[in-house]
Amino acid sequence: MLKLYEYLDEVISMRQVQFDKEPLEYYASDIIRLLGYGDVNAIKQAMFRAMEACVALHYPVNLHFKKTYCWKDGEMLTDWQMSMLGCYFLVINCDPSNPNVAKAQLLIGLQGGKMPRKK
Repeated sequence: MLKLYEYLDEVISMRQVQFDKEPLEYYASDIIRLLGYGDVNAIKQAMFRAMEACVALHYPVNLHFKKTYCWKDGEMLTDWQMSMLGCYFLVINCDPSNPNVAKAQLLIGLQGGKMPRKK
């Protein structure tokens, strides 16, 4: 009997352990600023889709996205800490009609899906 074999499923299961150990080193507010958006609310839909991607791949969302709060100009603001995978999902789910987003998506594509490490 012929066995159906899905290579992508094997790759995903092998990478799961690596993704589960990633530090939360990126902040959504920093990514938003670099991409030229005004505030965190501007990319709520992209953040939602990024989290949906984690769920679809059976990656624990809480390991890749953590809600945080900061105090700025007398008000409490919501931010998100993200792993490299979370940041990747966020950038690829942003609006590509924004030239900075399109450049970031191209850069990720040219690097084979790897996000640049923070320095």
